[in-house]
Amino acid sequence: MRKKLSPEQRKQQIIQAALKLFREKGYEQTTVSNIIDEAGISKGGFYHHYDSKEQLLEDVAGMFIERGFFIIQKISERSDLSALEKTNKYMWEINSIKKENPLEVYALISEMYSGGKNKRLENLIFDYSQEHIAPLMQEIIEQGIEEGEFNTSYPEEAAEVFVRLFIIHQRKAAEAFSRIVKEKDREKFEVELKRIKRKYSFLREMLESLLGLEKRDLDIEQIAEETLEHLVDVLIRGEKEV
Repeated sequence: MRKKLSPEQRKQQIIQAALKLFREKGYEQTTVSNIIDEAGISKGGFYHHYDSKEQLLEDVAGMFIERGFFIIQKISERSDLSALEKTNKYMWEINSIKKENPLEVYALISEMYSGGKNKRLENLIFDYSQEHIAPLMQEIIEQGIEEGEFNTSYPEEAAEVFVRLFIIHQRKAAEAFSRIVKEKDREKFEVELKRIKRKYSFLREMLESLLGLEKRDLDIEQIAEETLEHLVDVLIRGEKEV
């Protein structure tokens, strides 16, 4: 007799089936019928939990958002790290999520940023980050001020702008990355990658200025280069995920 699953367990079953298909077929090529077949559920079972494939993707986005929150929460509580070390560690670990889940990440950015199709999903990420990530960033900035590493008279506002700038910049980089993955044009993506890396350099300078840091104190460019190269290897060059 098949074990009866709780509503939450059933949702996770659907999500895992969808993620498997996103890896194998890509987000856009995966249909609701594909997900239903893979999960081994009825059509009614799917629509009991989700109105559409897009709504399911919002749950996937929520999983990534929550992981990001727990990462910065854990880092912010560490007493063995300076504020600058916490800031860099947070950015490194956030990008490790992207490296570990390249196809899921691509499904998200493709849906959100390919022509701005899913503003609801983008706003979900923005609102959650402002509500939950910014206060923890504020604590880190206040620590940095006490340690003499950061120099700003407005830690709360600086934290809000830090998160906002990061999200806005990520959108621009993600739009470009989504285009080059879709086109799979090796000459074009090399040019586009240079533009994306330039944007990360600009972001680093903006955030360092915001926090009153010395130039190149933040590891943004190194993080971006390592992550982008990995995503390109998996999504464009077709190399095996590691």
